[in-house]
Amino acid sequence: MAREELQRIFSEYGAALGDELAGHPFAAWIRNELPEAFASATPEYPDLKWVASAGQGRWADAPWIAAFDPLVRETAQEGFYPVYLFTRNLDAVYLSLNQGMANLREEFGVQAKSTLAHRASILRAHVTPEYESRFTASPIDLQASSTSSRLAFYEPGHAFGIRYSADAVPNEDDLIQDIGEMLRLYSLATIRGGTQELDTTGHAVSDLGDEYLEGSTIEEKRRRRLHYRVERNPKLAKMAKEIHGYKCQVCEFSFSEEYGSLGQDYIEARHLMPIASLPPNEAVRLSPKNDFAVVCANCHRMIHRRGAPEEFADFVRLYKRERV
Repeated sequence: MAREELQRIFSEYGAALGDELAGHPFAAWIRNELPEAFASATPEYPDLKWVASAGQGRWADAPWIAAFDPLVRETAQEGFYPVYLFTRNLDAVYLSLNQGMANLREEFGVQAKSTLAHRASILRAHVTPEYESRFTASPIDLQASSTSSRLAFYEPGHAFGIRYSADAVPNEDDLIQDIGEMLRLYSLATIRGGTQELDTTGHAVSDLGDEYLEGSTIEEKRRRRLHYRVERNPKLAKMAKEIHGYKCQVCEFSFSEEYGSLGQDYIEARHLMPIASLPPNEAVRLSPKNDFAVVCANCHRMIHRRGAPEEFADFVRLYKRERV
């Protein structure tokens, strides 16, 4: 099915450019049915949101099809995500781990390209050498009509991917394997820090205090940084709070009861998976309901203190025992 969808774009998009975009049935197919087709082709990733576009107001130089993790990004304006990018002449399509550039482009103009290229290198570093088994970091050529066009910004935003020629689209099985591996790497890059800067150990920089890292091995530092990045994912934290409420699940402290309106809807999210069990080379799908608790700032600091029980339930039992 994925092969048929790509081939249809190659064969029909050029002819459609002479018509009005508004109300065009082919544009409606791209916008509505194409995402459903790729979602059906990747059932092992039910949480992903597939989106496709032929342009807004007028036909785009080339269409695109992208997959977004709703816990990370829901639009193509910013962030990073896997995307099929067609060349302007429709002679090829790239499956690329790329970046949203609309906001950067609006603020910095062509100067944003250097930022996109730098972030692309960080993305590659987070999943090296895993991406090299199936993809390449070779530059992409989307045949941009000008240096300020959308396609011209996608070129430096490319981290890695694969090119398919219009006259040599792979078979369905190979396409699905490529999509699956790209989505796995997308999740892995997200867990490892995305476009976050790397420190001298090759891991994403964090604002962890020295008291949490002193005396730790490199592997322990990596896992702790990963743990903190998970907890500080704004969408995961927001959803966890909406599900679990705003009263600490350890000591039952309520910021709103203590501080009134100032403390309304305030609490911190705690990732429940023990740091030592975080898999270093696997993408982890997280549930705001099952993988998070909500805690006050004091309890959260104590949970992260060296020597505290790894399991959240054990920490709660320790707290209750000490309070007797």
